[in-house]
Amino acid sequence: MDHRCGIRIPCDFRVLVMVHPSVFGPGVLLNVSISGALLQTPLVLSPLTQIELEVEGPGMGRSSIMASITRREIHQYGIEFRGANNTVIDRMLRLVQSQAEAVHAATPDEPPRQHHHRTESAVLPKSYRDFWRQVSYCFQRPL
Repeated sequence: MDHRCGIRIPCDFRVLVMVHPSVFGPGVLLNVSISGALLQTPLVLSPLTQIELEVEGPGMGRSSIMASITRREIHQYGIEFRGANNTVIDRMLRLVQSQAEAVHAATPDEPPRQHHHRTESAVLPKSYRDFWRQVSYCFQRPL
């Protein structure tokens, strides 16, 4: 049963997905609402898994949102936000809404595009490039 609250806003919002204590990887929010989102990630996650999303954007700085996996498809997961992150979620929704309005204003006659995401480091925010550079350095060092 689906318990969505609020309207889903399509987006392309980069996040860092963390499953404590030691699993982490890149992710993209494909749509968001006040209660949850659709997450795309190469990580293999199971329903009911508790995750933390690190988000960063103009007007929000770097913040964390706690969530849990509600449904699973191939590399896409329905997530439900948990806890008292309302301020961060509100800021993220305002940012995503303004980006969606800007895209729609620039291309009012075009049909909506399908989500095609690239994962090369040139598209990821600087903090994620640095993160993956550190991870790859750890694997290059002798044990």
